Amino acid sequence: MAITINQIAELCGVSRGTVDRALHNKGNVRPEIAARIKEVATEYGYTPNRAGMALSRASHPIRIGVILHSVQTPFIRLVLDACRREASSLSVFSTDVIFRLSRSLDPIEQVSMIEDLVNRQRVDGLAIMPLHSILVENKINEIVEQQQLPVITLNTDLPQSKRICYIGQDNYAAGRTAAELMRLVTGGTGIVSPIIGPSEYHLAYSERLSGFQSEIAHIAPQIKLQQTNIAEDDDESALEATLALLRNCPALTGIYAITPGYEGVCKALIQTGNAHKVHLILHDEIASNLRHVQNGVVDFLLGQDAEMQGALPLTLLCDYIQLRQQPSKDIFFTDIRVLLRYNITSLL
Repeated sequence: MAITINQIAELCGVSRGTVDRALHNKGNVRPEIAARIKEVATEYGYTPNRAGMALSRASHPIRIGVILHSVQTPFIRLVLDACRREASSLSVFSTDVIFRLSRSLDPIEQVSMIEDLVNRQRVDGLAIMPLHSILVENKINEIVEQQQLPVITLNTDLPQSKRICYIGQDNYAAGRTAAELMRLVTGGTGIVSPIIGPSEYHLAYSERLSGFQSEIAHIAPQIKLQQTNIAEDDDESALEATLALLRNCPALTGIYAITPGYEGVCKALIQTGNAHKVHLILHDEIASNLRHVQNGVVDFLLGQDAEMQGALPLTLLCDYIQLRQQPSKDIFFTDIRVLLRYNITSLL
């Protein structure tokens, strides 16, 4: 049976309150005594009890803020659903989760959301899908340094910020994976177009593109890359851009769709009779993408774990705030799942 706070207090010859202050870094404990208390706790395998902690905080529940952008895209809606399920589960541990959602890629708006959650809602921690902006990075660093609030990034990272960890895909590796798959289906020759939406503030998108370009140059230098940019990561913009690409490049061999707008890309290939002719690789296990894999329009689908990206940040923040438990590592990469028509039956 695990040791209790009362037993630690007896072994160290101090009060229960002193043990509590030492283990939870509340101050007012002499350094040598705090060190002895933590040594005993570690030696005897002390584990804080989340339910007990929650009971003690019942009148002052933990408040966690969640900020997501691009919530109009199907995959981020899956992440949001996972967040909400985890928030419901954590509510029994006196934890309230406050959401701030955006459809835009506006750093000023995101900074305003952070300020609202921290200064008005008084959250104890923040899970954020950050925009790649110095404004957002500086604001995260400010609340970590000045207010000692833990911040976890999800889906896309700000690696130079003072966040305590990141949960999401290794997007550079995902781009490299797409390059290897494209080499396989094209035989390492032809014209291939990476199609990418707004990436100035979205590090995940630019990392995918960078990984793809770098790996193609290394393993398939005979493939000519012809990048296509779309104004918005939506189906209408992707449809128009892909139709223009097919008109202007009739010898096109393959497309790597990096950002949402996937349905528009598929529709363009189908409308022009290029489905099954132009090889297509895209991201995200959403229903429409899986159907296109099943029908042979999509050669490969690169999946990522929406459940982990939505749920784990809240769990780790709850453990950090309630139990003073640091995440076991600073990066939690979700799997890069390679799906094709032979292994998607259970997902349909």
